[in-house]
Amino acid sequence: MPISSHLLVDQVHQITLSGLLTWNEYQTFLDQVETRNVFASGKVKILIRLDDFVGWESGEQWSDVSFFFRHDNDIEKTAVVSDAHWRDSMQIFLFTDYRQAESRFFPETELEQARIWLMS
Repeated sequence: MPISSHLLVDQVHQITLSGLLTWNEYQTFLDQVETRNVFASGKVKILIRLDDFVGWESGEQWSDVSFFFRHDNDIEKTAVVSDAHWRDSMQIFLFTDYRQAESRFFPETELEQARIWLMS
């Protein structure tokens, strides 16, 4: 599956994207986040790793950012770890300029620095 997640430590989640992410897979993932009540215990921090990620399937549905706005107050920080060419696309995908959560991009060689930043 092109999107997976696991808990790193209390309230810090890692999401890994790989291959081509489809809208249906993304929606299934968001439904699982809601079902597991990920935000029930307070604000979370998210580490997003792109591992052999090739992008998103094309389509206008990606303009639906309702999940981000519904949970804007539930996310404290987001760190994206990836090859530099994904930086701008991920900022657009995460709608970072319009959200309260602090967001930073880290090159693949700085995974540990991303973890340290999230924990601070």
